[in-house]
This record gives sequence, C-alpha cells and structure tokens, in this order.
Amino acid sequence: MATAQVKRARGYGTYGNVAVDPAYLPQRRERTEPLVRPRERVVARQRVRVRPAGYVAPVAVIGFALVAVMAVLLLVNYAQLTQTSNEIVRLRQESADLSEEHAKLTAQYELAFDLKSVEEQVTASGAMVQPQAGQIVTLNIQEPDSAQFYGHQKRGLAEELWGGIKETAGNLASFFR
Repeated sequence: MATAQVKRARGYGTYGNVAVDPAYLPQRRERTEPLVRPRERVVARQRVRVRPAGYVAPVAVIGFALVAVMAVLLLVNYAQLTQTSNEIVRLRQESADLSEEHAKLTAQYELAFDLKSVEEQVTASGAMVQPQAGQIVTLNIQEPDSAQFYGHQKRGLAEELWGGIKETAGNLASFFR
C-alpha cells in the first residue's frame, strides 16, 4: 500500500506494462483563452424568385380536366357495355324461344300435309301418273365427266390489269360496308 501512495505522490503512471515517469513527459501548461465566439460567415446566395402561394400552373389544370373527362368517358363506356350485355342476353333468350317455336311450327306443318293423301288426290284426278317402264331412262356413261367453257375471250395485259384493279376495289368496298 505504501507503493501506491508513493506513486500517487510522485505522479508515476503506467502505459500498458511500461511505467512512465512524469518528469520525462513534456510539461503541460494550461492556457487560458478568452471565450470568444467564432464569427459566423455570411454566405451570399442569389435570391430565388418564389411564385405566389395562390398560383396554379395551367398545365396542371388542363391535366386534371383531361383526367376528369377520361373518367367520365370510362363510366359512360361501362354503362354502354352493361346495356349491350343485357341486350345480348335478351336477344339470346329470344333466339332460343324462336328456335323452339320454329321446331313446333315445322312439326305442325309436316302433320298438316299427309303426303299419302296428297298423292291419292293427285293420282285420282289424273294430274299425276306413275311412270311406265318405257318412260324411265338410265344413262350409263363410261367416260369421266368433263366441261368446257365457251365465250371466254383473251384480253390484253392492260385489260387484265384494269379488271384486277376493279375487282380489288370492289372487294375493298364490300369489306368496309
């Protein structure tokens, strides 16, 4: 314990595992400096023009107006789509009803005319006669069928081109109708 008091009295210190004698250390003098605040540097900046708070850019107004118009058009198109869908459903139902009615009417029409009774009436009046054996003709052609097209005339190149242009124009016109 005596060594610790001597260390404190002399001011010996340690630096890691090395003992340091304060006599060999440079003397520290405490300087007393006056408390002066450092000067604040004034930085000169350009003055920026700031628009007034009430100013609204015309491009922003136009943009918002366009978005509003597009939203209204979108809602109108959705309403038209819904109306068209309802119309399609109604027409499909009507088509199914008409197909069913067509089948019923076709069955009634076939029942209205009995072909045997019609044949009996026509043969009894003499308007229709059963064919005799001499009236029946059977054709037996051994050669293959062939056909010739008469009346086709050769045309010149200009006439062919003009005919092709007219045909193409007619096809385009019928396509866009």
